[in-house]
Amino acid sequence: MKKIFLGAALLLNAGSAFAEDKPLICWYNDHAALTGADSAPANAVIGSVESTHREGDHAFSYVISAKDSTVCPNELPLGTKKALTVPLVRQDNANCTNDDVAITDASVTGGSATVFRRSNGATEIVVRLVGGTTPNTTYDFALKCHHKLGSIKTDASGNGHGSFDFIAEDLGPNVAFDLRAEGAAAGNTFQSLRVPRK
Repeated sequence: MKKIFLGAALLLNAGSAFAEDKPLICWYNDHAALTGADSAPANAVIGSVESTHREGDHAFSYVISAKDSTVCPNELPLGTKKALTVPLVRQDNANCTNDDVAITDASVTGGSATVFRRSNGATEIVVRLVGGTTPNTTYDFALKCHHKLGSIKTDASGNGHGSFDFIAEDLGPNVAFDLRAEGAAAGNTFQSLRVPRK
């Protein structure tokens, strides 16, 4: 399902989510669906979402910092001005805000989570799993130390997609997420990098 939200505003910091990565432009059509990605110019603002005022496959752009386009979210609400994409790193345990989760050359990632704020005050997360996860497996996606947000079922290649939202009241300055296979044995859990709320 394609989602279009007008007038959304994100208050999250849009800093670089991946260590030693390069700026990329994720392209979206006028129905908010991902159509491709290209290298971004050096002066591109990480986290910015802009309308190109064109129709077709390059109607909207979202600038991320990543190694490749597999972290581009499959959809991004139109009207959003900023977003933050963070990787999901294979790690069994971490504290409530994932303070000790980091990307290194040895990290195994299962995908990414893109976070933005909707105009009604809800926070929405678009999750893209890209093959680092187990094929044909149901994963629970949760707001750390709070509650489960929903589930994602991977396909035969370990790919999957989900969209979840929650009201971010009474939370601290940072939040984090985890992705855990149902009945997960060690090694099949993924943690997001820490996400600042302002």
